[in-house]
Amino acid sequence: MKTNRIFAKSAIAAAILATATPYAYSEAIEKIEITAQKRTQSITEVGVTTTAFNGDMLEELGVENAVDLGANTPGLVAVNATSGGTPIFAIRGIGLDDFSANNTSGVGVYTDEVFASSPVYLGGQLFDVERVEVLKGPQGTLYGKNTTGGAINFITKKPTDDFEAFVEVDISTYQTVEVTTAISGGLTDTVNGRLSLNYAKSNEGWQKDLTTGEEFGLIDTFAVRGQLGFELGSSGTGLLRVYASQDKSKPSSPDSEGQADAFGDDSFAELDSSGDPAHVNVGDLDVFRDESGSGAALTLDYSFEDFDVVSISSFDQYDRSVLDNYDGSAVSTMDLYLENDLSQWSQEIRFISTGSDEFTWVAGANISNEKVESVDIFDDSFFLSDSVWDGVLYPEDISMHGDDRFISDYIQETDSYGLYLHTETQLNDSWKLIAGVRYSYDERSFNGSSTNLSFGEVFPVVELNEVNDEDAVTGKIGLDWKVDRDLLVFGNISTSYKSGVYYGGAVLDSNAWSYVEPEDVTSAELGFKWTLLDGSMQLNGAAFALEYKNRQSLLTFVADDFSNDFEVETLDTTLASIPESQTTGFEMDVHWQPTDELTIQAGIAFLDSKVTKAPTTADLRGINADPSVNDQARLDGFGFVDALGDSITNGTVLSQAPEWSYNALVAYDMPLENDLFLKFQTSYSWSDEQYAQLADPNAKYGPVSSLNGLVSLTSDADAWSVKLWARNLLDNDAETYSFSGFAGRTVYRQQPATFGLTFKYEYY
Repeated sequence: MKTNRIFAKSAIAAAILATATPYAYSEAIEKIEITAQKRTQSITEVGVTTTAFNGDMLEELGVENAVDLGANTPGLVAVNATSGGTPIFAIRGIGLDDFSANNTSGVGVYTDEVFASSPVYLGGQLFDVERVEVLKGPQGTLYGKNTTGGAINFITKKPTDDFEAFVEVDISTYQTVEVTTAISGGLTDTVNGRLSLNYAKSNEGWQKDLTTGEEFGLIDTFAVRGQLGFELGSSGTGLLRVYASQDKSKPSSPDSEGQADAFGDDSFAELDSSGDPAHVNVGDLDVFRDESGSGAALTLDYSFEDFDVVSISSFDQYDRSVLDNYDGSAVSTMDLYLENDLSQWSQEIRFISTGSDEFTWVAGANISNEKVESVDIFDDSFFLSDSVWDGVLYPEDISMHGDDRFISDYIQETDSYGLYLHTETQLNDSWKLIAGVRYSYDERSFNGSSTNLSFGEVFPVVELNEVNDEDAVTGKIGLDWKVDRDLLVFGNISTSYKSGVYYGGAVLDSNAWSYVEPEDVTSAELGFKWTLLDGSMQLNGAAFALEYKNRQSLLTFVADDFSNDFEVETLDTTLASIPESQTTGFEMDVHWQPTDELTIQAGIAFLDSKVTKAPTTADLRGINADPSVNDQARLDGFGFVDALGDSITNGTVLSQAPEWSYNALVAYDMPLENDLFLKFQTSYSWSDEQYAQLADPNAKYGPVSSLNGLVSLTSDADAWSVKLWARNLLDNDAETYSFSGFAGRTVYRQQPATFGLTFKYEYY
């Protein structure tokens, strides 16, 4: 039984293999066959801008989690917004800059076609993965969800008919051991199974508090995945996937800088770190991570005479408790506790035409429910106490200093519905018309409160209990022009939509909690795919322009309500809409195999992103509307206090949108005697400066670069390999994320150089 058949049919846009996949080429680069629109096609015949990695490439590039993709994909930004967790993504400047558990990214992330509704679901390790694909630009006519930025698809390895197994052991810096294993094969004539496990643990942290001697950034993760593939009579197949994961790692810590100079003396010197990413100031805060998730998905595929029907049913849940030294200081200016319980279920049904290659179509419907229960606490006890633990507990199972806390406690529930249609019409031998449409409906309810707890007394800030709904019709139209057998030129115009959202963080100002309207994107793209030099080179490129309306953006402002009550000027954070912005740019990648042994790859992306219509004070729903606030410390129309920098104006650069980014790889395969192969590989990535938050100079970080190396010895005859690898060989300590602290900035920095040895044995 061929259980993988189900995914040749069901992974509509998720089945695209890009030319960046290095192991799909012979001495003349092979025309990769894909099933993106239900029929077998060459990658050079599909007008989709995609970067893809197969499982071997992910391992050799050191891609261990979702965030690592950003360094190897021009145009994709992927960062952790908290210490080692909460990955957020942006493609071509469109994505997410808020790490709250109740927010959904404009970049859709899928695992085996199941959508992750929150960034909380995305913190796990990548293991036993067939490939990862990054589709750039709005998606919606082929996917379960509408996304404004693009889509990232994680496709796991599926059960096989024949028996196969492997075990991989990785030993690396900081006394880290990682073990990955899988076993797959036929259980009966009609049922196949696959069981995959991953365990990673380090006994040393890559960071150390020089005062307390405590270590941070230790790894302790476990995950298991089981799959059963089965036949449905003579015309159908099914696949059941279940998984569970656990993360009890000890979070790393950012640095705090610039706080000591807040008042022109050393009054707050204890707030600053050394600037060395390996030496941090955490103090007596007992940071921890306790996360676990589980889920199940059932995919059914049945063939009729002229069409196939695919059904995808899924349920996922995730629990997270994290205590994080979010301020980077040894005292409590902004310690962060997160308690999140999430669940989601979805049902999608899809109809795929099989009758004709001249006109093909895909039609589908989906329904989903997402629920988030969250308690987030910011502790700034330093300002109201001596920061000595006084026995106050909230919640009862954590130990924060407790004298002064800002607490967000809410439940959010979202119901989503969608209908979509995608068509392709072969106009003649050279031209193909692509057209698609989607209807989306979302209803989101929010019930919660944000309070201030000081010395045991509760000060209410805001309560919110409301429901909002919205719908949208979006679509895509495009043309593919097959100039000749080696050159494809494609162009398309598409629209997309992201539903409205509530800000879930703890706030000081009652206006900071409110519903933020949906955002809309119109995208135009012109690209090409060109095979050169007798098939030994593949050159791809695309230019694009995106018009963005009501961009949901994280902002900092003066908290009027809180300031008026306590006669101090205090900064607060919220989500708000930027009326209009745009991004233009281009991307290009090349894959060249000049000889059988030598492989050269390179990619580059350019982004010019900016606000084109800045918001006004009225757009903020009343935030900073009080004229009694001192003009030198209030928002300038709609922006930031003067002490932080410029306000948001036309021309302000968008967050998560580096102007330039590029990557390169050179690999040399040397065949030896006795079916042995020696491989040398080096890869390099570089990303320009960028902002984590609009117009905030403290949120400007980068550039970030990394040089990696690999030497491997493989035996084809005996199915084993040994790899010696190094990451961040130059030991760079670049800033990888930053934001405003009490009077300066909090900065995450690059992990130092790491080295490892990996042994893998496969059995067939």
